Amino acid sequence: MDAMPGNDPDVIVVGGGVNGLVCALLLARSGLSVQVIEDKPAIGGMHRTEYPFAKAPRLATFTGAHRVGFVPRELVAHLALPLPLAPRDPSLFVPTTMPGRYLLAGAGHEGLLSAAGGVVSERDRDALSAMFAELDALASDLAPAWVAGPLAIEEVAERWVRPALQAPFVALCRGSFAEYAARFGIQSALLKAALAADSLGGSFASWDTPGSGAPLLVRHAACGLPGGGDAVVTGGIGALTRTLAEQAQLAGALLGTSAAVTQIVVEGNTATGVVLADGRTIRAGAVVTSADPWRLRALVGADRLPAEYSRRIDTFTRSGGIAKLNVAFAELPRFACLPEARGQHRATTFVLPGGEDDTVRALGRAFADASAGRLPSEPPLECVFPTAADESLRDPDGRHSASILVPWAPYDLSGTTWSTEEERFTNVVLDMLETFAPGARALVADAVLYHPKRLETHFGITRGHLGHVDDTLLFGDRLAPTTPISGLYTCGRGAGPAGGVFGVAGLNASRRVLADLELALEQTEIGTR
Repeated sequence: MDAMPGNDPDVIVVGGGVNGLVCALLLARSGLSVQVIEDKPAIGGMHRTEYPFAKAPRLATFTGAHRVGFVPRELVAHLALPLPLAPRDPSLFVPTTMPGRYLLAGAGHEGLLSAAGGVVSERDRDALSAMFAELDALASDLAPAWVAGPLAIEEVAERWVRPALQAPFVALCRGSFAEYAARFGIQSALLKAALAADSLGGSFASWDTPGSGAPLLVRHAACGLPGGGDAVVTGGIGALTRTLAEQAQLAGALLGTSAAVTQIVVEGNTATGVVLADGRTIRAGAVVTSADPWRLRALVGADRLPAEYSRRIDTFTRSGGIAKLNVAFAELPRFACLPEARGQHRATTFVLPGGEDDTVRALGRAFADASAGRLPSEPPLECVFPTAADESLRDPDGRHSASILVPWAPYDLSGTTWSTEEERFTNVVLDMLETFAPGARALVADAVLYHPKRLETHFGITRGHLGHVDDTLLFGDRLAPTTPISGLYTCGRGAGPAGGVFGVAGLNASRRVLADLELALEQTEIGTR
């Protein structure tokens, strides 16, 4: 266990992931004494660089999050520190099985409009330009909304969005990606599927599911930033949380690891501290938890929360999430459509099922299988090759790692179990990659599958959902930083404003803690006069 308090702190932050560290850093800078308590041996939450390969023990990869997501400028301004981010360029690669047919896009919106590989026609470039123009306008209007307090989507529209775009904004957030893309007349099935896959990685939703338009908005807002919104973390994704942890400690926060919180102490209707697994109680003026909503409920006790709040948590439950396959390769696989090196391995790669004209229907079949508790026979894959973007992550033998996300994986399998299907599904994923990169299987030195139940135990997240709740939920549809318990706040990824938005839930929680503690201090001073 690392540093733990000699005296009771002003604030306890439960969980040392991105949002917990952002919250702790900002509170410590404000002069409060802050204790971060993390149950894992290392800080970082789902943003950790790890070494899971028994046959390549010195090869690094990303077992949890492998993309940074949307880092709003407003948050960067609040943090006031250099983050170890570099542009991902190329940013997007979508191979086909046909030589010379692929999509390879540079950073940002312009990169997609000028993508190589013959997939984007002039007509589709015009359609994309029109869609991007509307999304650009929405992103501009919403810039302050990402770091504002939680409001319902309709209230966000009324407060922040220009009148002409309020109805399209609500329709995008509540409706489907398919409906939104159809408005602009995008023709290429592969392009539509690629855009959907690029935004839906944290959603148990297909491109025609209500709410599937919401992640497109977040993804587009990210892509408008320098670096294209899909940055590479210099030194591995764990370097990002190490930077936040170091800055929090410099500001005076204490970071304790290997210390599990088993209960949040509530007296009356006020959170007054936490109980650790070893039986110790630490008291504080406020408790902020970055746990997912179900763990938050368990730590408090469901009987202490209003029934309506508990029912709302239950509405977040989905029948599945993602699976992650981490692979050690002797060398980078070569894609049949683009065997020569054009930087494609530095991009986020989407391997999509079906032929070029059947991709959208194939995505629908894969999602239907997962929704019914079946493992898709041809799953879509989102691949990142960390060692191609950062050679420092390679091992002494020069091996490469891949982090492969399967966006739709059932939590419970129909008629079988994950332990039974683990090896078979690993082969399904590798076979899918082999179809587009012949010879890839022969390069595999080791592979480790993190299915939803393994992600659940490895990271301590309910049902293995890396985003805590579905990315189809935005703003007030997610948890607010305050809870029905006085002095208890939440800054987990299930809180607003959106999935895939870096650190803002931690910022929002820190603001509410400071405002409430200042109000309590003012009331105390008035009472003693």
